[in-house]
Amino acid sequence: MSIFRMRNVLLMMCLLFSAILPNAVAAAKEQPQTYRLTVIHTNDFHGYDPYALARKATIIKKIRAEVPNVILLDAGDLYVRGPYQKVFYGTMEMAALNQMKYDAWELGNNEFKATDELVSADQKLYQLIGQAQFPTLCSNITNKDGSYLTGVKPYMIKTVGGLKIGVLGVSSMKVKKYVQGENKLVEDPVMMAAKLLPEVQDQSDIQLILSHAGLSADVQMDMKLAGKGPALIIGADDHYVIDQPIYRTGGIPIVQAGGENHIYLGRVDLTFEKKDGKWIEVSQQGRLYPITKDVPMDAEVKAVIDQYMDSVSKNAA
Repeated sequence: MSIFRMRNVLLMMCLLFSAILPNAVAAAKEQPQTYRLTVIHTNDFHGYDPYALARKATIIKKIRAEVPNVILLDAGDLYVRGPYQKVFYGTMEMAALNQMKYDAWELGNNEFKATDELVSADQKLYQLIGQAQFPTLCSNITNKDGSYLTGVKPYMIKTVGGLKIGVLGVSSMKVKKYVQGENKLVEDPVMMAAKLLPEVQDQSDIQLILSHAGLSADVQMDMKLAGKGPALIIGADDHYVIDQPIYRTGGIPIVQAGGENHIYLGRVDLTFEKKDGKWIEVSQQGRLYPITKDVPMDAEVKAVIDQYMDSVSKNAA
């Protein structure tokens, strides 16, 4: 090839790159940043069937192996009314949750009702909170002076896949009517969520509300906080079986995974895009996994339950 022809070829290549490069740069800038978060949620177990926890663990492990960004949350009423309420006072169930490596749980109203007497009920409550190897949340039930209950946080911030996830916890107003609530300040969960949300937003990229306040209160939270940040309300207390999130245009998706004798594991896959420096939810997809005897038990969680059940058998012998 002559020098003249080579020079022409080089010139044409330069012109071609100069035409393509700006378009490629513009396309790269227009490509939105996306983030996907999978929320696994449980609620209102009430100590119904201890080995159901081992079955849940099997599905939890499978989900964690399939997707990268997972947060595992329980919305309260872990025990009480189950067959072992007065035997373990929730310690068996909490040991299983520890083994499953939950990220946080919210105090349900029943967690305050371990016994019918205030002092002993508090002792059992704080024993359970102390056993948890993950944050215990509750922002609207505090000591009379407004300080948070020992070992309890109003919210938590956890980094998942490089983003900070804020989880704000609220519980039921029912506790206000209990004997076990006489030494506590029980405030409206909707108003408390609205009050603390800006504080959580200052420290996190994405916000979730973990609620044992009941569906009616969750709907009120949706009406009050829609468009202000929360991506999801994980509900409890009513034992509703909601296989797809309750969702109105412009509102906050609300989920709940049954409870007691309707045992499910809930899952919500959330997708976010970064717009104007903020992560905005653009889609959500929910489902419930029925926990039946067809689901195999996870060996590690089964071993935890076996230890507690063996102790019952030995004491009965």
